Amino acid sequence: MITWPSFHAPSQTFYKFSYCAVASTEVKMRLQEFVLNKKKALAQRSLNQGGLPNDAPYCKTQHSSLDQSSPPQTGMSTYNHPVLGVYNPRDDFPLRKTASEPNLKLRSRLKQKVSERRSSPLLRRRDSPITTAKKRSLDMAGKRRAGLNLSAAQGVSILAGCCCLASVFVLQLKLNLQDVFYLSGDVLKVLIKASLIISSVLQGFSLCNKVFLVCVPGVSGISMPTAASMAKLQRQHRPLGRTQSAPLPQGSAAQAHAQALALQQLVVQQQHQQFLEKHKQQFQQQQRCLFLCSCCVFTHCLVYDSLMQKHQCMCGNTNSHPEHAGRIQSIWSRLQETGLRAQCECIRGRKATLEELQTVHSEAHVLLYGTNPLRQKLDCSITPMFVRLPCGGVGVDSDTIWNEVHSSSAARLAVGSVVELVFKVATGELKNGFAVVRPPGHHAEESTPMGFCYFNSVAIAAKLLQQRLSFNKILIVDWDVHHGNGTQQAFYDDPNVLYLSIHRYDDGNFFPGSGAPDEVGSGAGVGFNVNVAFTGGLDPPMGDVEYLAAFRTVVMPIANEFAPDIVLVSSGFDAVEGHPPPLGGYTLTSKCFGYLTRQLMTLAGGRVVLALEGGHDLTAICDASEACVAALLGQELDPLPKAVLEQRPNPNAVRSLEKVIETHSKYWRSVHRYSPRLGLSLLEAKRGDSEEAEAVSAMASLSVANTNTMDQRPEEEPMEEEEPL
Repeated sequence: MITWPSFHAPSQTFYKFSYCAVASTEVKMRLQEFVLNKKKALAQRSLNQGGLPNDAPYCKTQHSSLDQSSPPQTGMSTYNHPVLGVYNPRDDFPLRKTASEPNLKLRSRLKQKVSERRSSPLLRRRDSPITTAKKRSLDMAGKRRAGLNLSAAQGVSILAGCCCLASVFVLQLKLNLQDVFYLSGDVLKVLIKASLIISSVLQGFSLCNKVFLVCVPGVSGISMPTAASMAKLQRQHRPLGRTQSAPLPQGSAAQAHAQALALQQLVVQQQHQQFLEKHKQQFQQQQRCLFLCSCCVFTHCLVYDSLMQKHQCMCGNTNSHPEHAGRIQSIWSRLQETGLRAQCECIRGRKATLEELQTVHSEAHVLLYGTNPLRQKLDCSITPMFVRLPCGGVGVDSDTIWNEVHSSSAARLAVGSVVELVFKVATGELKNGFAVVRPPGHHAEESTPMGFCYFNSVAIAAKLLQQRLSFNKILIVDWDVHHGNGTQQAFYDDPNVLYLSIHRYDDGNFFPGSGAPDEVGSGAGVGFNVNVAFTGGLDPPMGDVEYLAAFRTVVMPIANEFAPDIVLVSSGFDAVEGHPPPLGGYTLTSKCFGYLTRQLMTLAGGRVVLALEGGHDLTAICDASEACVAALLGQELDPLPKAVLEQRPNPNAVRSLEKVIETHSKYWRSVHRYSPRLGLSLLEAKRGDSEEAEAVSAMASLSVANTNTMDQRPEEEPMEEEEPL
């Protein structure tokens, strides 16, 4: 059994050999010492036994030293391998020096050659062979030194095997001998792994045209790649494209290559030109848009938030609840389809704060319906207000549903959206706007929710205008078919807020039962609460003629005399035709609300804000909302039918208007002159107005003429002279 001497091979030498097949002097000397000791041991054993050992033959060379500078040892055996032949020192292939063995002459030549190749990329590309492995610097080899933890036996085995294989490979290249040689012994088993490393080096040599077969007992042979396999690998390799330093191909191939490059360059130029043209057009379009935006700044606004749709009954059935999420969703979609939304600035709402809600409502009401967690802390006497609805859900009454999770947030969001829009219009940032919000609010009283309402959005906005912006004259017009009892209660004694409601009353038999003509206010607010209460039921129902007559004789005269700073509209559309009698029953058209909006825009310098209240027929409220927004934008409205212009109000409407004028004539002088014209049609009233205007003009001109006549004094006649006596 062969025992290997224990010594530590330098890790740097092993690292260099793994990649370059180079051994240092220290390793060479130790290998030489090892071989000499081995031979001495064999010679001593042969003398003792009287014969040669019967071990398997192994490779020997005449020159045992791996260093060229050391001469051949004369004491070595002269045994020559029959395949390798006799060693010739002149044919020795010197190994490259390592960093530990400085060779000034070799280094100077290497530096000169490296400098030449760096100065000339063409020369470097032509002369230097293509290598796949990058050369590591010596400092990197030093960094690797700490990471190699090999035992002495493994290090010597790998070094010896690799050096032997490298020497045999060198002699094979120099002498070009037979195709096959054999290596045997337990020591050479470790060469299998080393040969795999050497095979990567062999692929770079063009002289490698032989097959090397390493035969070890018990181990199958390993074949090295041949020239044919190397040629196949080279054919599969796809070379990189020509760089700027590479020479152009010659002949017709060069011309074809030049034409291809020219064509490619032309295509690139065309694509670049198209890219520039496209971006130039986009830039010009952006500049035009910026110019138009700078000239036409949005003065109209819409406010909407989809979170308000989450306020729904927990039963999930929207058919049994008139006030549902589809109302605002349908209106918003209609405004988008007609292009009106694109002409307005669209803002998202915000949740009103608890302090803002308490400007109109009590603290207990705000905590009960504005904050879900705090409701548990209130007195249990308030809890019975929540009732079980027939549908299976929960509500505060038979109509007003309550959603434990989303109702409070939606109600506060509706209030905050209206407040945000009102303040933008009041401060002059916008001219007018329309708030698409729910749930409605004009029925909500100080401590009572009712009629689908929890917080009075318009009333809270008016209160905040008084507190924060010191507005002294605020007009609230409520054209919802139901009376706004909550808004009336909030400003019943306030002379700075004029509340004008036009609604169905029927002697108190229609919801909510309030809004009689004689409810005119209290204290300082007497006369500032005007209820245009229609009575007479639906025989016949009120329509465009009756509402236009009410605006002509009551609403607009009192509003003009009041001269508001801003106009807030509780814009309910349940008076439009299509609503059943319990929810409205009137027959107004949607375009009529556009004309009513146009008349209100003549007040307060056009500062008008509409907030959605009632209205449950989707088609009706979408048509009416479209007409109102078109009027706010200043678009031309569809003309009213001639029948509407020539028709006179029905007798029930005339009697209702007479009662209103009789009640408020003591507070507003402007309504006196319209009392005789209540029964006239719109055309007749216009003719009467024009005739009156002509009469006034004639009287004014006559009075001016009389004044001028009286100012002209006649010349005094001369007195007769008396004859002298």
